[in-house]
Amino acid sequence: MELSPVEKCDARIHTRRITKALKDTADPTPGQVGDVLRGLGYIDERVHGPQRSGERVEFTLDLRVMGGQLCLSGGVTDARTVVEPYGASEEVSCLDVRRRE
Repeated sequence: MELSPVEKCDARIHTRRITKALKDTADPTPGQVGDVLRGLGYIDERVHGPQRSGERVEFTLDLRVMGGQLCLSGGVTDARTVVEPYGASEEVSCLDVRRRE
């Protein structure tokens, strides 16, 4: 689903703050990433994961409110944090959205 201009702007803000907060996390663990996300104010009901996948710790944030569609998918290694925004309808979980790589 296509994100609205407001959601695209929100996605950039969330991406910057998450990336900045995780920047200095050497050898991140799922627990450390979860603590950082909670410290930023993301509540447990909106955070899926974090879980290890190879050398990365991956997480998904469901930021859909009041009919919005914003979800974020993230991955963290000791060298890099990548956060990708995407849209999901209210009928499905953010985790169930298939996206093109």
